[in-house]
Amino acid sequence: MAGKFLLLVAIAPAVWAQLSPLAKQVTIRRDTYGVPHILAETEEAAAYGMGWAQAEDHAVEIARRFVSARGEAAAFLGAAGVETDFEVRRYRNHTFAAESFSRLSPLMQAMLKAYAAAYNDYAAMHRKQLPDWIPVFNGVDVFAQGRAEIMRFAFSRARQSMQAVRVKYGEPAPPPPEDDGGSNMWALAPKRTTSGKAILLGNPHQSWSALYWEAHITVPGKLNMFGGTFVGRPLLTTGFNEHLGWTHTVNLPDLDDIYALNLDPEKPHHYLYDGKSMPLGSREITVPVRGAQPQTRTYWHSHLGPLVHRTKDKAFAIKSAILDAYGYYEQWYELGKARNWKEFRATLEKNSLPMFNLTYADVDGNIFYLWNGTVPKRLDDGTDYRVDIPAPNPKHVWSAFHPTSELPQLLNPSGGYVQNCNDPPWWTSLRNPLDKKRYPSYFEPGRTLGLRTQMSLEMIESREKFSLEDVMRLKNNTRMLLADRVKPDLLKALRAVNHPGAALMETWDNYTNAQSRGAVLFQRFWDQYQKAAKPEPYAVPWDEKNPARTPSGLRDHSLAVKMFDEAMQWTRDTYQDPAVAWGDVHRFRLAGKDLPANGAPGEYGLFRVMGYRTEKDNTRVATGGDGWVMAIEFTRPPRAHSILAYGQTSNPESPHSKDQIEIFAQHRFKPVWFTEEQIRANLKRSYRPGE
Repeated sequence: MAGKFLLLVAIAPAVWAQLSPLAKQVTIRRDTYGVPHILAETEEAAAYGMGWAQAEDHAVEIARRFVSARGEAAAFLGAAGVETDFEVRRYRNHTFAAESFSRLSPLMQAMLKAYAAAYNDYAAMHRKQLPDWIPVFNGVDVFAQGRAEIMRFAFSRARQSMQAVRVKYGEPAPPPPEDDGGSNMWALAPKRTTSGKAILLGNPHQSWSALYWEAHITVPGKLNMFGGTFVGRPLLTTGFNEHLGWTHTVNLPDLDDIYALNLDPEKPHHYLYDGKSMPLGSREITVPVRGAQPQTRTYWHSHLGPLVHRTKDKAFAIKSAILDAYGYYEQWYELGKARNWKEFRATLEKNSLPMFNLTYADVDGNIFYLWNGTVPKRLDDGTDYRVDIPAPNPKHVWSAFHPTSELPQLLNPSGGYVQNCNDPPWWTSLRNPLDKKRYPSYFEPGRTLGLRTQMSLEMIESREKFSLEDVMRLKNNTRMLLADRVKPDLLKALRAVNHPGAALMETWDNYTNAQSRGAVLFQRFWDQYQKAAKPEPYAVPWDEKNPARTPSGLRDHSLAVKMFDEAMQWTRDTYQDPAVAWGDVHRFRLAGKDLPANGAPGEYGLFRVMGYRTEKDNTRVATGGDGWVMAIEFTRPPRAHSILAYGQTSNPESPHSKDQIEIFAQHRFKPVWFTEEQIRANLKRSYRPGE
């Protein structure tokens, strides 16, 4: 069946002899942007094709990720990997992957092994072009890398709780981490679109070094999916097939609890629990270091989980839903094979993805939102589970998870849309808000509705119907909602003292386009004012009763004038002109390209989110935020566009390392070629692994 699509090219027998037999069962077809359309006879062969194509594009980075997932970054790459290795080994990343591998389905085991075989085959054939430290990998390594990625996301809240415990018990608070993560997502029902077809927007925000990667995987009769994933993964984790599609944003379910155990004053290395004295266990971990002596540390654990902190009289143990998770790859893969809402929903019920909001749309016009997670079922008795639980007893130790049916969700809401920008689920739709009182108090407590989400809601509520082109245009909206909210008060304060900077603020249109003048000055003003005006900079704080219109105004006008003076002087000293253009300061620099940038961090209320690194010359270079964007209209077949800002490959010699950055800078998308006719019309190269 697949044969009629294959473009066959003769391959020398000597080459075939060096490769897995799976290489003969897959054809990789690269389009004009270098995106691989992988056509395979079996699902195992498709995973081999994924491994080969990813190795072509990012071989060295994949190897780095795999050795890090082993806890061997320092052994291969040097001392910079020591701390990562200790954490990976402390939480048994590779060990758990090895122990859990046999629990996966035979198909998933075969796919993980096939991906590793493809990478090894590629590395062996290109040994002279690759670093000599790259070792041979296996399916467990691929699986362990997946777990390491899940830990990066899902364990982040646990790390925050650990730090909060340390601060609570006497350690100084660290500076807040820089964050260019997050995501935006929309689904519009047919009643809200000009075509009468559902539309889905996926827009993850990650550091550009995270390396999203696009592909189209076709196994006739089994799978036909286009989407994205991080390099090192053997399957696509968001995207669409001919029937449906989904995307994710990061949510913050509380998947972990930290228990403050009282140490037994009568017995060293014992703690008291449920009226008994119980021993602490210990484990010595040694990390090899390339070019240096190995390092050894001792880590302690209780029956509830690993210790994350210790004082004179207490030991703090963490119990986490993440540490035993293993079924996420299988659930993602099965979602991609679903043919309708019923099958998709049945796969969600397996509840193997530890976290992530999910938004869905399909050709039948269904749209859906889910605040997803393997959330522990806790005793909801007023206990604050966000920091530590003092002297716990068994009633506070969970053993089960909420089923998917108990999680916040919306299916086909009357308002015709769902959206999420990393904020709590209660305001997924202003027309169909969720009542948080119906859910346990530990479902994302205390979080408000951020300005980025408010911008998202404002755009969706701005009209009743949208075309796919409207959605793509609005995705790149660089308007700063913060300026809309506070600039009127700023102008009032400046005019009251006849401030010369008022004219610049009046002419600035509140956008962060490359040519915008006044945005750099305003950002500096707000950053300084917000610090000085703590704890409340706004005249009207955020109000849950008016969630999408607050906060607003400036609480302290005299302070605002003072901070604006400072911002004027700083901008003049730093960039010679308070009216410097945004794009003269902010740049897209990639693979020899140097372009004026647009967009700003989401905290200022932007939907076009960009994070920047400040260089020595005070130029700010984009490092993350918007990078991969995908928009799909569920016609038959689906009509889709995407953009991958940093291109398909990290090989600077390839044109595909820089052929999308100018398109991205201009707020444009490239078409997604999904049908056989589209692929053939835009085909640049067709080959089998090893050619």
